[in-house]
Amino acid sequence: MITIHLHQLTFHSFHGIYEEEKLLGNDYEINADIEFHEEHDEITSMRETINYVNLYNIIEQQMNISTPLLETVVMNIGKTIKEKHDTIRSVKIQLTKMHPPIPGIQGEVGVSWCK
Repeated sequence: MITIHLHQLTFHSFHGIYEEEKLLGNDYEINADIEFHEEHDEITSMRETINYVNLYNIIEQQMNISTPLLETVVMNIGKTIKEKHDTIRSVKIQLTKMHPPIPGIQGEVGVSWCK
């Protein structure tokens, strides 16, 4: 089994249910772990693996779509990745909102999805 990791990807996006979030946006961090079964004893070409540039492009596209719920965002990212690559065994997406609009909070909030 091989796992591709895309970690600490940062985006400024406009997800959220509050009008302020839709106007000002927020900073987000994504971690993605994509596991697939290698078909050969040794991977020697791009045809035998999953191009992490393509994975990043899927994540970036979904982060550019303003969505009310973070749960929807991670599910859409994960499902799109799985649809594009039939060798994938599992996908885990973790999305963190770096500056949540909660009075007095010191920290971050987030969701993760694994399938």
